[in-house]
This record gives sequence, C-alpha cells and structure tokens, in this order.
Amino acid sequence: MKLAYERDLTPMKLTSLSGVRQNDVTIALANRLGISRQRMRRILIQKCDLMTLENLGPRYDAAEIQARSDEIGDALSLPHLSTAAGILTKERADHYRALAGEKDAVTADILRMILEEIS
Repeated sequence: MKLAYERDLTPMKLTSLSGVRQNDVTIALANRLGISRQRMRRILIQKCDLMTLENLGPRYDAAEIQARSDEIGDALSLPHLSTAAGILTKERADHYRALAGEKDAVTADILRMILEEIS
C-alpha cells in the first residue's frame, strides 16, 4: 500500500483544476502568459501542491490586488506566478523584476525566460 505522499496526485490535481473558479484562473494565467490552457494546466499540476490548486481562486485575487500597484510585476505576471501559484520564489520574481528595470530590457524576452524556467 502506498502512503498518500507516495501516490501520483495528478488525477486529483486535474480534478481540482476543473472546478469553475480554478478553471477561470487557469485561463486567466494562460492568457497573461500567452500560452494554451492545457500548457498552463500542465505547469500548475507539475509545480503546485493540491492545497495551492484548491485555493487558486482567492490566491489569484490577492495577486491581482498586488499587481495593481506594481506595473513591472503586472506586466510580467510576477505576483500571479509567485503569490497566487507559488511557481516562482520571491527571489526569482525579484530577479526578473531587476532584469525588467534594466535600460534595454524587453518584456517579451523576460516573459520567455520566465516560461522556460517554469515549464
């Protein structure tokens, strides 16, 4: 018999993501990053624990509030990836924020780097 922490929780995570609010957040995150919903689901399933996925709606709402006062973070979806989904650590989010603050920074290139890291 496998213990709970030894089991593959992918089916449970997928079930959680099929909830109405979680599905809406998955679509919103996918749109922010310019990727498909399926790819976003795959990232969330791989990177998030079940508790985070179940609370994705309120966590996303908190990230939206945080993003309103953070132009760079909002453009790169940093609060959404760190606060809401926990995919990026605060240190990595700060790293990408610093990159965006450089003179010749291109937001699309930084988003591409973020996607490479989280995929």
